[in-house]
Amino acid sequence: MKENNAGFIIGAYPCAPSFHQQGEEQETLFWRTLADVPGIRGLEQPCLENLHPYGDEYLFKHTPDDWQIVVTAIMETMRRRGTNGGFGLASSDEAQRKSCVDYYRHIWEKINRTNDRFGKQKVIALELQAAPLVGETDVSSMAECFARSLAELQSWDWSCELVVEHCDAMTQPAARKGFLPLEEELKAITDRNVGMCINWARSAIEGRNTTLPLAHAKQCQQAGKLSALMFSGTAPHGEYGEWQDSHAPFAPFTGSEAGCIDSLLTVERARDMLKGISPASLSFIGIKLLEINPMASVEHRVAILKEGVAALRSALNSTLT
Repeated sequence: MKENNAGFIIGAYPCAPSFHQQGEEQETLFWRTLADVPGIRGLEQPCLENLHPYGDEYLFKHTPDDWQIVVTAIMETMRRRGTNGGFGLASSDEAQRKSCVDYYRHIWEKINRTNDRFGKQKVIALELQAAPLVGETDVSSMAECFARSLAELQSWDWSCELVVEHCDAMTQPAARKGFLPLEEELKAITDRNVGMCINWARSAIEGRNTTLPLAHAKQCQQAGKLSALMFSGTAPHGEYGEWQDSHAPFAPFTGSEAGCIDSLLTVERARDMLKGISPASLSFIGIKLLEINPMASVEHRVAILKEGVAALRSALNSTLT
C-alpha cells in the first residue's frame, strides 16, 4: 500500500453488538477490545444519519484517534431500496436519483465536518455504489444516469478520495444487488478523479466463482483505476447462505478458531488476489466480516476480525517473499 498506509481498514460494524441491537454496554466493550488488535489502520463505517447508531461522538470517543475512516454508502442505500427500488445514483427514476444525490450531500457534509473537527484527513475515502432502478434492463440508460450523478457529486469540494465499489451486476442471473456492470462503471469514471474498489465476495457472487475477483481487479488496474481491495467472504451453502452478500469470515486456517467452514474466502485466494495486482499502488486494503449469531459474545465477534486481520496479513506477506 502507499507510503504511511500500514495496516488494514476494517469493516467491523457487521460484527459489532449494535448490528444485532445488543446494547451499549456490549458495544463499548467490543470497541475497547478491538482497539487492542494490532494491524488496524482504521474502519470502514456506514453513514446513515450518523457514522454510528449511537452517534458520531460515541464512535470518536470509543475508537483510537489515529484510526482513519472509509465511509461507505451501501448500508443506507440498501435500506432505502428496501422500500423504494428506484433509490440510487444510477437510477432512471429521476426523483429517486435526486433523492440519492441529496443523501450523498449529507455524506459530503458529514465527511467535511469530521475532517475539520480532527484537523486532518480522518476520513480518507468514500465508497459509493452505482445502484440502478430495480428491474431495469437498459444498461446504457442506467450508465448515463450514473454518469450524471457523478458529475453532480464531483462538483462539490470533497476532502477525501472517491471510489466506486463494484457490486454484482444487473446483467447476471439471480443477481443479489444487481448494480452496474464493471465495464460501465469504468467508462463512467474514465475522465474523472474517481477510483474503483473491488470487494472479493461481491465479484465472486457475480460470477458464482472464485476467479472473477482477480479478473475484475486486473481489469481496473489495467484501466489505471484500481484504488482499493476489500475482502468479504461468501459461501455456496451453510449458515451464511447460498452465494449471499453476507460477509462470511475467512475459511478456517492454521491457528484460527472463528472461521466459517463454508466460506470460499481462503488465505490462499486472498494471496492469489494480492499477487495478481500491485498492493503498493492502492489507497487501502481491508476486510468486512459478519458475526452471523445475534447472541455471540464480544470475544467471538472480535475474534472474527482479529483472525481476518491475521489472514490478510499472512496473504499480503506471502506476496512479498
